[in-house]
Amino acid sequence: MTPGLAQAFVSAREGSPVGEPLATLEERLARGLSTARAAWPGVELDGARFAAHLARHLPADSPPEALERLHLADLYLACACAEGLPLAHAAFEARVLPEVHVAVARLKLPPSSVDEVRQLVRQKMLVPGPDTPARLAAYPGTGPLSGWVRAAALWLALDMQRQRSNQDVSMEDSTLSLLVDPGDDPELVYLKTTYRAEFNTAFTQALANLSPRERNTLRLKYLDGLSIDQLGALYGVHRATAARWVVAAQQALLEETRRLLTERLRLTGSQLDSVLRLISSQLDVSLSRLLRSRID
Repeated sequence: MTPGLAQAFVSAREGSPVGEPLATLEERLARGLSTARAAWPGVELDGARFAAHLARHLPADSPPEALERLHLADLYLACACAEGLPLAHAAFEARVLPEVHVAVARLKLPPSSVDEVRQLVRQKMLVPGPDTPARLAAYPGTGPLSGWVRAAALWLALDMQRQRSNQDVSMEDSTLSLLVDPGDDPELVYLKTTYRAEFNTAFTQALANLSPRERNTLRLKYLDGLSIDQLGALYGVHRATAARWVVAAQQALLEETRRLLTERLRLTGSQLDSVLRLISSQLDVSLSRLLRSRID
C-alpha cells in the first residue's frame, strides 16, 4: 500500500469531514490508485499528489464512496499531464487528442482548420500559463475524458468560426451592456446615456489593474465557464478557497471601477452606487464580452 494517501486526501479537503476511518480511506484510495496506474503503464504519478487531486474534485458533502463513481483512470492521466509528466503527455496525444477529429467532423472544416483546433486543444489542455496551471487539471472526472476533450474542441471550433465571420458584438456596444431598459429609473437612464464611454473605459482599466491571478480567476469563471470545483482543482486548492478568490476578484474589480469613476466624473455617492449596482447585476455578461476580446 502506498503510504500517506489518506493524509494527503484529508489535507486537501481543508477541514471538510471525511466520513470514514483513515485506514478505510487509505485502502479505498490505494485501490483507486492501483486501478488508475494499470490503465496507463509507465505513467508514474506520485500517489499522494493524486489523492490530493481527487479530494479537490469532491464537494465538501460528498461521501468517500463517491470516489468510486469518478473516472479515476482519466483523472489520473489528466493530473499527470497537468504535472508535466512526458509519458502522460504522450498518452494524451495518442489516446485522447484524436477525439478532436471526432468532435469537429460534422462542421466539415478544411484540414488546416482541424489542425488548428487540434493545436489549440493541445495548447490549452497541456501548456500552463504564466499564472495558471495546465487546463487538464480542471477535468472533473464525472464523465469520460474523451467526452470532455470533444466538448472543448467543439467549443473552440465554433468560437473560431464566429470570430472569422465577424459575428462578435463590438466592444463599444457591449462592454457593459449599458443600453437603456424601459424599466430603468430616470437617474439610471441619464447615467447610462451620458457616461457610457466613461463607464466602459473605467471598467476596462479596472480589469487591467487587477493582479494576474485575479484576472485569470475571472477569465476562467466567466469566459471559460469553470465551476468553483473545477477552479479549485485547477489551482490545487479547496473549493472554498477558490470561491473566496472569485468573490475577492469581483470585489476588487468593482472597487477599482468606482475609484476610477470617482477620479474622472463628478458624480454623487448615490449615483456611483447606482453604477456599481448596474455593473454588479451584469457582471457575467460584461466580463464574458470584455475578456473574450482582451485575453491576458
